Amino acid sequence: MKKLKIAVGAFIALLAVSAASCASNDNADKANQAPAATKAAAGDKASITTNIRYIDLDSVLANYTLAQELSKESQKMMLDYQNTERQKGNELQKLGNQIQQKVNNSGYLSQESYQADVNSFNQKQNEAQNYLAAQQNRISTYMAAQQTRLNDSIQNFIKDYNATHNYDAILYREAGVFFNPALNITDEVVKGLNDRYTPAAEDKK
Repeated sequence: MKKLKIAVGAFIALLAVSAASCASNDNADKANQAPAATKAAAGDKASITTNIRYIDLDSVLANYTLAQELSKESQKMMLDYQNTERQKGNELQKLGNQIQQKVNNSGYLSQESYQADVNSFNQKQNEAQNYLAAQQNRISTYMAAQQTRLNDSIQNFIKDYNATHNYDAILYREAGVFFNPALNITDEVVKGLNDRYTPAAEDKK
């Protein structure tokens, strides 16, 4: 049976790639226009005069409550799918073994009765495959929707955050090769995201 080719780790990786790609496209022009850092007097460290900041998306995804909740939900969906796949596989294997055992014991009195059991097995196998395929599609659709939700949440916060800070650009660390650590605003962004997010209520038992 075809296994689901989706993993929660891949889901989070897709989030990072998607968000980094968006940031790179949105901020490329601004980054090119940003003033370069001026050199200080000999022996001094370079002064930070550029009006650009960056955030570490991996850290955001690891510490933002919404991202944690979505990861937990995705893991549960994957576990439920795997359990269902295993259950249906065991049922089919048991049925197949019963047919084979009946053949070995000369339990079929006619070709017709044997063919009826085989047809029943094939039908149950097709039903299981169709059911699992539907579950795969459901999980894929869910993950795509949650990826959009998470990206939008981060992007919207960044817009609001920058309305009071007036940076020329805020980049994802993943979009560049090197950034001065002094430009890192990840902790501020994570705190702001969590402060304005209302966590999902725990399911009542």
